[in-house]
Amino acid sequence: MAVTIQKIAELSGVSRGTVDRVLHGRPNVNPMIREKVVRAAEKLGYQPPVPPKSADCRQAAILIPQWTDGHFNRQIVSGIRKALRYIADPAFVLTEQPLRTMTMQELLRAIEEQIRSGVDGLIIRAENTPEVRAAIEQAVQQGVTVITYDADVPHSGRLCHAGQDLVRAGAIAAGVMARLIRPPEHVLIVTGNLRMEAHKGRVDGFCRRLLELGFSEDAYRVIETNEMPELTGELVAQALQADSRLHAVYMACQPLSGCIAGIRKARRTTRPHIVCNDLTPTAKRYLREGTVDFVIGQSFSQESFHAVLAMYQMLLRGVKPKRELYYTDLRLITQEML
Repeated sequence: MAVTIQKIAELSGVSRGTVDRVLHGRPNVNPMIREKVVRAAEKLGYQPPVPPKSADCRQAAILIPQWTDGHFNRQIVSGIRKALRYIADPAFVLTEQPLRTMTMQELLRAIEEQIRSGVDGLIIRAENTPEVRAAIEQAVQQGVTVITYDADVPHSGRLCHAGQDLVRAGAIAAGVMARLIRPPEHVLIVTGNLRMEAHKGRVDGFCRRLLELGFSEDAYRVIETNEMPELTGELVAQALQADSRLHAVYMACQPLSGCIAGIRKARRTTRPHIVCNDLTPTAKRYLREGTVDFVIGQSFSQESFHAVLAMYQMLLRGVKPKRELYYTDLRLITQEML
């Protein structure tokens, strides 16, 4: 029996019109509602109708970094596949392009290669550097639509950004941290690379909110570890050994395992409090064990889903997004929620 819009509407608890908007990739649908509809359709085995093959084919590519922790890559690919399943339009061809490294040079090489291949659109996660901005500007000048996900590159000519409200995420983390420590106690902020807007935004939001909550400007210290586990462990240990007033760590990015190793290496008599932006299986395990105090979630699957959807809307329908953030996930995970 064919799956109807009515059945999907009944299962997801929304109107037929909302289901129709989601299944046809139209904008201005609440992300949480969209997710309910997508899950209901998937559960019922919905197969979208195939549009006429006479439509002009448009090609796009999404560049996927290679994190040490494969959890993020799996999430991104999951979001891509889900988006393509519900777009189901042979006139839209999306290439998944894994990057060989996390370096800016590798990203620039991949952007240039995709432009030479004649793509109509690019979906990228990138550092906010002059070189990257110039590469995006050049792509746009050649008629390529560029969308960023997770890490933004503002003022570059890119069409829009799909990702988390980074400043707000950092501010929430600071609010939680202020319940765990009090002045004159200090907090260590661990980030990967402040040239990444995804990292800088959280740090800025955290520091700003911490000051608003009565902490002094010398109450925090920021270190960059390029998300390398061994370097993270070494720098965290050094910081904790050098400042006895450091009673907490805010992990604004990966790797949490390196942070834990550094704390153990510092051999403190009492464990520093830890608040992190992470929803990997490792982070959840540390939370259950009580090693981590609080986790603020983020879904790369949703970000890549909405980035692909935005690219499709632009290339095939000419629908320009009205918002910078297609998706904001600030779910708060506590011990009781697991």
